[in-house]
Amino acid sequence: MFLSIFSVLGDWVTTNTFQALGAILLLILGWAVRKYLIPFLDTELKKKMAEYVLFIADEVTDQLVAKYPKNELLRWLDEAVDKIMEITGVSKEVATRAAQAALARKGFTLTSSRTSS
Repeated sequence: MFLSIFSVLGDWVTTNTFQALGAILLLILGWAVRKYLIPFLDTELKKKMAEYVLFIADEVTDQLVAKYPKNELLRWLDEAVDKIMEITGVSKEVATRAAQAALARKGFTLTSSRTSS
């Protein structure tokens, strides 16, 4: 039985050489796309998502600073984190780090955080 399968495949390859080469080239192309292109696109998607989260964090912290200019920022950091989580759907840790990074870029220093887990 196995001999007949291999003989059929061998006969097909010898009679249809160009079709066989095309099939082999498509297999190699599929392997290369899976190995190199898909991870690259996945990285680009993650990079765009990170930029999106940072942009939202900047907007939320800008609104926070404008809303509570004289109050201690740590007191309202939880509100910013919750808003970032609501808008983007990221975890609390990611939202906290994004809010702290946005505040640090604005020149505000946070000595301790109530939102750390």
